[in-house]
Amino acid sequence: MTVGFDGTEASFVALDWAAQRASGRPIQVEIATVDVADLFAEDVVDDALEDAVRRFRNIAPDAEVSATDFAGRMPGALLHAARLSDLLVIGAHHRRPVRSALTGWRPLRIVSHSEVPIVVVPDDWTDTSGPILVGIDDDDSSSGAVEFASAEAAASGVALTLLHAWRMPGPTMDGSVALLPSPIEEKAAQRRVLDRVCAQVVETHPEVKVDCILARDSPSPALLTESRRSSLLVIGTHRRGLLAGSFLGSVGQDVLVEARVPICVVPATASTP
Repeated sequence: MTVGFDGTEASFVALDWAAQRASGRPIQVEIATVDVADLFAEDVVDDALEDAVRRFRNIAPDAEVSATDFAGRMPGALLHAARLSDLLVIGAHHRRPVRSALTGWRPLRIVSHSEVPIVVVPDDWTDTSGPILVGIDDDDSSSGAVEFASAEAAASGVALTLLHAWRMPGPTMDGSVALLPSPIEEKAAQRRVLDRVCAQVVETHPEVKVDCILARDSPSPALLTESRRSSLLVIGTHRRGLLAGSFLGSVGQDVLVEARVPICVVPATASTP
């Protein structure tokens, strides 16, 4: 696991989240910062990294922790540092977005280019013991997210909530006649999508308590509403661009900006632990 760190409040919150995840697990952790000499003196960066390592070890004493100051520009240098990790963790400044822009730690930029799963921890995050929530798509773009969320739920001993949001499609044309889809048939079809994924999770992770929710709503508000009682929100992507498919464009950006829980974005091509 790689933790992106820039010495700000948000990065310390991300550090705490990562340390709690590492607690009790045999895990290797690299705390990575990217050369910010234009903003901070070298000794300030070194002191901050030492503080970060001590703070991490206080929470997760069994973890193998190292810290490295990488040269380069954001987000490329951080993504290169995390390329072999199973997870990249960064903080997000909800209350001070300008601070992120000054150092290049802009979550949307980092998420959109990451080839490994990445957790974005908001700076107003507080620890909860709620279930892990994962969004289900009607294609295979969420399969990596489901695998990641299931493994995390099993490792952390919490429940898993699978949420599939759907809306009625518009009418189709048969010549000059508009054909209206049946709400009953459409709901049944969407229920089959969710039930298939739920059955797979129960089979592969029988130790995890699974709750399956079918919501007639847009994905963004459905996920944000359910995330209020969750400890982690997991979503998937296509590789065509940031959060394509049913999480097209604004949906992924909405949850990254609005959610007050950590969000894990799992690229469709990412391998899962």
